[in-house]
Amino acid sequence: MKTLAASAAALALLWSASALAGDELTVRVPAPGSYTMQRSEFRDYAYTYDLGNGQTVRFSQFRRHFFAELGDEARTELFAVAPGALVTTAGTRVEFNNDGSEVTIRHFEKLSAAAAPGGSNITVIAAR
Repeated sequence: MKTLAASAAALALLWSASALAGDELTVRVPAPGSYTMQRSEFRDYAYTYDLGNGQTVRFSQFRRHFFAELGDEARTELFAVAPGALVTTAGTRVEFNNDGSEVTIRHFEKLSAAAAPGGSNITVIAAR
């Protein structure tokens, strides 16, 4: 009898919760803040950096667009997300430190055809 009463109470609680929610469940996810990097800020980063694996990466800008070019490969567009931090659509994150004299590239394997066989979550740090 106690089990039946407990089950009925639980069912009533579920029914009232679903009645409050209706047929739809809405979850609000805040949009990430946007950051506009100025061309003058990117000038501190527009250099060629020698990577520890023997490759070079060059950062450049054209109008309000920023790019990374790994060796002789096609350039990849970068999007500013914070001061000194940019990302690619593939998920590579580039962070500049010490006024651009050092760069950290997270998920390097996703930067163009970075030739990272069998690797994932590779982080490369380089200085100019």
